[in-house]
Amino acid sequence: MIKANYHTHTARCGHAIGTDEEYVQAAIQAGLTTLGFSDHAAYPTPCPGLRMNIEQIPDYYQSIHSLQEKYASQIDIHLGMEVEYYPSQWDTIREYRKTLDYIILGQHNLTIDKDSVYEFDNKDQVGRYVTCLEEACQHYMCDYIAHPDVFLWKYPRIDESVLNAAEKIADISRYYDIPLELNCGSGVRTGKKEYLDGKRYAYPTREFFEIFAKKKCPIIIGLDIHNPQHFLTEENLNRALSVVEGLPLNFLTDYDLVSKAKERKKLFW
Repeated sequence: MIKANYHTHTARCGHAIGTDEEYVQAAIQAGLTTLGFSDHAAYPTPCPGLRMNIEQIPDYYQSIHSLQEKYASQIDIHLGMEVEYYPSQWDTIREYRKTLDYIILGQHNLTIDKDSVYEFDNKDQVGRYVTCLEEACQHYMCDYIAHPDVFLWKYPRIDESVLNAAEKIADISRYYDIPLELNCGSGVRTGKKEYLDGKRYAYPTREFFEIFAKKKCPIIIGLDIHNPQHFLTEENLNRALSVVEGLPLNFLTDYDLVSKAKERKKLFW
């Protein structure tokens, strides 16, 4: 099992279970030395079942800070969030960037509550998705890109537009020194699916990571935890690793994401 995980949700998002403390206790039991909470970012408009409500933010902050103190001798705990690049929500994003230890970029829609990445079926959507990632990095608003190939959930095949997207994301990663995540969440947890070009996990996908390996992009493993019990099994981690088996990936070990975030926050605009 890996020693650090920065991609951990809480029940506030509406599709995770367990108390905050149960996540901490399970992470300690699993042998982690660093735990980052990164629940789905809240915006002024509610979206039940997908993200926190804005009214829950004070409780989220207070709870994680309290656990930091309580378990300080057992595990390093950090307060983060999984945020989308939504220019219309910039005031909210700016506040998160100022107050949080770190931010991971998990682009679930092209614009807030519209154009879900889980419904992509054409190359124009793919191009707009890559633009969102690039503009987020240009503003230094994030510290790693979560599930960079998430839009392949429904996309029918690995075509030229997908490979071009992977190349561009790799270039963004290298230029801004932004790690890309090998995600161990629902993309593998739900098992393999049939696509027009064969059977595979929705994500991660080998074609993406072949390009990331070729360009020596920094790679970070994210467990994408939504249940404390997920810390106590390596099944999803092993599934994700099986996708990239044999690739010379530039896995980051002993990576201090929070220290890196402090430097990037100085460049945020």
